[in-house]
Amino acid sequence: MNVLFVALGASRRPAVIRESARVVAERGDAAVLIRDASAWTGDPLPAGVDAIELPALERRYRPAAVRILLYRIPRLLLHVCLPGPLRGVGDRIDAGYRRRVAGRVESRLARRYRRDRAAVRRRVIGRELRTRSVDLVVVADPQSLVTVSELADVIADAGARPAYSIASVAGDRPPAGHARGRLR
Repeated sequence: MNVLFVALGASRRPAVIRESARVVAERGDAAVLIRDASAWTGDPLPAGVDAIELPALERRYRPAAVRILLYRIPRLLLHVCLPGPLRGVGDRIDAGYRRRVAGRVESRLARRYRRDRAAVRRRVIGRELRTRSVDLVVVADPQSLVTVSELADVIADAGARPAYSIASVAGDRPPAGHARGRLR
């Protein structure tokens, strides 16, 4: 089972560590979506569990048109025009182009395509869910509840389902509202 834990507030770190270790022990893949890596320095994640920073994902987002026009086409032209022994010169020209031209143009364009933060978050999380083929999204703390509720349709489109813990899905706990015992 592939599980994504959403722990943006980092208030339930021990529970996330325990449940992610359980997923890895059962030969599943676990990843934790966090807001700030420095909040997790005291409680490191178990081996085999990936930490994904949401702000870093949002910063790296760029539409395909920008990626193709600013980066892929110029690199392709340099590789075609400067083959063989001139490849080193082409790589230096490409690095200078990326630093001086493409970086500046993209930073100006980024203001436009990153204007709607909710749309960027939806695209980034949807891409992450599809690439990891996540089966279950666990809401790990109260601060993450709003984000997961905003992304409910993205989660459903990716084929995953939301949950509050691994135990509720694994059948270790009865569902809420079905208490065992007698009524008085």
